[in-house]
Amino acid sequence: MKKKKKIYYVAELNLPSKSAYSIHVMKMCEAFSKLNFDTNLFVINKEDINKINKIYNINYKFKIISVFNNFILLNFIIRILFSIKILLKKTEKDALFLSRSIIFSLIACLFKKKIILELHHEITGLSKIIYWLLKNLKLIENLKFIFLSKNLNDIYKINRSSFIVLDDAVSIIDFNFKKQVKHKKTCVYIGSFFEGKGIEQIFRLAKKNQEIFFHIYGEKQYLTSKKKEKNIKFFGYVHYSKIPKILSRYEVALMPYQKKIRGRGSIWLQKYMSPLKMFDYMAAKMIIIASNLKVYKHILKNNYNCILVNINEDEKWSKAIQYAFKKNYKNQFLKNNAYETAKKYTWDKRCQKIINFLEKKK
Repeated sequence: MKKKKKIYYVAELNLPSKSAYSIHVMKMCEAFSKLNFDTNLFVINKEDINKINKIYNINYKFKIISVFNNFILLNFIIRILFSIKILLKKTEKDALFLSRSIIFSLIACLFKKKIILELHHEITGLSKIIYWLLKNLKLIENLKFIFLSKNLNDIYKINRSSFIVLDDAVSIIDFNFKKQVKHKKTCVYIGSFFEGKGIEQIFRLAKKNQEIFFHIYGEKQYLTSKKKEKNIKFFGYVHYSKIPKILSRYEVALMPYQKKIRGRGSIWLQKYMSPLKMFDYMAAKMIIIASNLKVYKHILKNNYNCILVNINEDEKWSKAIQYAFKKNYKNQFLKNNAYETAKKYTWDKRCQKIINFLEKKK
């Protein structure tokens, strides 16, 4: 029997987590496992594995290894310790290290590991200084990259043979629910309330469209607006495993992104994002109304699989919302095409592209 190829995936996570980052990591590891790789995920710490698998709806199991014994908040020193503890563990020589940790990737390069770093935004802080220092000293030339957006290479200017650009993805099977719309004339938003995600615009749209309801799911502690509209209802944060069933009850989903979009901490995402919610909405066969942003227009195409509206043009947003609830051929066309688009962006296909990319280097 042929021995499975081993992959070590490194993520600076305490599991479970409420971040989209954790969903990405768990689904990537599941996909590699499904593709018959012996997948091992290194994290800071984890709770009960069965609980974690249930939260992320993981069906293809893989090994999760806690580097520390307790949940720990990261700082620069902890990141270094995290990296060294992993590298001191006994690992197979020809295994692939796939990392979301910048510090680990840089240190692993110095250990001559076969390493590919996935970046979803610019490197910041002290990590940025160390990266450019090692790059200029030609000490990390064996480092390969996965960029979430082609815009990232405008900054790092990596040789074309050393990086691949891959959007986020979705597990279609997670959305295998019969569409039963229970919330008539209701728009849904699932995601964070960080600056630039468009919550303020949703409040304005609710005030302007009193006959439409707006259901919003997310962490309430990050909600800065104190406004109240009788047709807005908040449901709080929900685990990923519940999202597919929730979305099956709605027809219209909102993505009212602004010109500047903040992630966790001080990271700005507007040039590089590939929103997980976008793929979830498409997989759930929804009519998507989204801000007209260049960063995802290679996926979302106006009047084909979504309706794109210019940022903060509330009158046009209102008209798009009103139109979305009409029963007609065009709206069914949008939902069908959204689903067909989602099938092109599965986690399985994403992981296979990474393997194909690496095999070309041999």
